Amino acid sequence: MLSFLGLHNFKAAQDLPLRLAGLTVLAGLNGSGKSSVLQALALLKQSHSIAGSKGLKLRGPLVQLGTYLDLHTEGAGEDTVSINIREDNSEFQWVGMGEGNEAFLPFAESPDALPNFLQERMFQLLPADRIVPRNIFSRTSDTDSDLGILGPRGEYVVEFLLSEAARKHVVSSARLCPRTGHGLTEDLLGKAAPTHLLGDQVSGWLQQLSPGVRVSADELVGTDDVVLRYDYVGRTGVNESSRRIRPSNVGFGLTYSLPLVVACLVAAPKTLLLLENPEAHLHPQGQAALGELMVRAASDGVQIIVETHSDHVLNGIRLAAKHKLIEASEIVIHYLSRRVDTGFVSAESPAILEDGSLSNWPQGFFDQWDIAVDALLD
Repeated sequence: MLSFLGLHNFKAAQDLPLRLAGLTVLAGLNGSGKSSVLQALALLKQSHSIAGSKGLKLRGPLVQLGTYLDLHTEGAGEDTVSINIREDNSEFQWVGMGEGNEAFLPFAESPDALPNFLQERMFQLLPADRIVPRNIFSRTSDTDSDLGILGPRGEYVVEFLLSEAARKHVVSSARLCPRTGHGLTEDLLGKAAPTHLLGDQVSGWLQQLSPGVRVSADELVGTDDVVLRYDYVGRTGVNESSRRIRPSNVGFGLTYSLPLVVACLVAAPKTLLLLENPEAHLHPQGQAALGELMVRAASDGVQIIVETHSDHVLNGIRLAAKHKLIEASEIVIHYLSRRVDTGFVSAESPAILEDGSLSNWPQGFFDQWDIAVDALLD
């Protein structure tokens, strides 16, 4: 497991040391450097998967970072770009050299051995621009499957659900779907998520987004494509197996969050998941539920780094800590901010306590609700 990430001259991170844990939460205003943290790890994965151990490849299927001039911190006193990580008791450092409009930075320094998430298929990035609702999805390529079991943007999640491995996968007890929620009954849950198999548990977690929904994947015979459909169980007087609904007719949220739900349920222990804006297109109940799902996966040995703007996701995580679904010490929060005068970013790191409260509340950290309420009551 990664316990530290240090960025030096990487975009606005002129010198940014961050402690990492089983679940690391990144928050902050737009442009404060949150995405840079995810991009640095994705860049290492992309570079070693495509370019081997020769340098940083700035343009690829995982991240598009432009050129050396785009990546290197403006105003930095050195020409190098450095990424440092600590995994278990081992230290790893990559130092890239470049100039001008080069999109490949040769290594001036790189480790002899590699951390686990670069050596094995124990990695998944789900960025903000992941899959959107459509009826037909393409199958994976060998290159893309090396960059994450669900593809660089989760676009192969439908094909994965069709695989024999997914059909036989039994979700661990730590990650099973909640049995309560708005509009949910035991009868409905029995129809939507009758077993611990992955397909049923995916539908079970989707109950927190849209009660009654079930997801199904099918091959499009005679093509290299697969089809995604939804249906709703529990409708009185309706043959529940007779009709499938196109993804475009149930809104963005279900399909947009589908890769995230699948990744959290299927990831093996020690897998590194990088998740960006999991809350997009979701009702607050669904956002809080995804916070709990991430906690359950992290408590089961998966390492997750999530970037979020949602206080509902944060509160779902805090409540899960309060209910002892995970040790509070296994959660790290970093509130990133960018100085106007230098453009450099830094982090303040309030701790989650055992009762779910925070050790301190930085100014600007999910406080807009209080600001707005105070203004309304003034």
